[in-house]
Amino acid sequence: MKTVITSGKTVEEAVQKVVNEYSLLDDEYEIDVVEKGSKGFLGMFSKMAEVKVIFKKKYFERKLSKFLEVILEKTGGVDLISIDSDGKTYFVTLGGTGVGKLIGKHGKTLGALQHISSIFLNRLSDVKLNVVIDAGNYRERRKKQLEIIAKDAIRQVLRSKRKVTLDPMFPFERRIVHEIVKKYKRVASYSVGVEPYRRVVIEYVPGKTRKGVKR
Repeated sequence: MKTVITSGKTVEEAVQKVVNEYSLLDDEYEIDVVEKGSKGFLGMFSKMAEVKVIFKKKYFERKLSKFLEVILEKTGGVDLISIDSDGKTYFVTLGGTGVGKLIGKHGKTLGALQHISSIFLNRLSDVKLNVVIDAGNYRERRKKQLEIIAKDAIRQVLRSKRKVTLDPMFPFERRIVHEIVKKYKRVASYSVGVEPYRRVVIEYVPGKTRKGVKR
């Protein structure tokens, strides 16, 4: 996720520089010694120690947890239940009596929180990371809604043979719609526009068999 290369008179000194700068805890990093360093002879020809400090997932989970806790303190009634990671994706689960207000109309507030959380985490990383936030099992409920919306649109396209443009959606919502469309013949889907107004277009494709889509 992130690697910092640094040097010092000793390996310990080099590592400590990074630990202090990033406030790393003992179980949040690994060390790869590039050069152990040496004092040389009579102070001559000495070599500095050089190390790679590799940040582990625990570091990003802790940072993301603290970031969200500060925000959630101001919302009231929302608790951080868990943060798990799989590869480059961090899954956040929220609960509490205030999740309805946090989700917002059509999930817009929840989407905004997810967006700024992703920005925050990516500022700490060398590679692109994703944050997926679920509150009150909203994603599962939204998935069922999207299945209804997508199937209604597909029926309309097949009947009229004209394309249908859906309302703006978040990336995870568009992926669900695209996957549904892939199961049907004679229809295809793609996305248009820029975030946060990007939409899915479903269109009629004569003779089309099941195939991939443009996301």
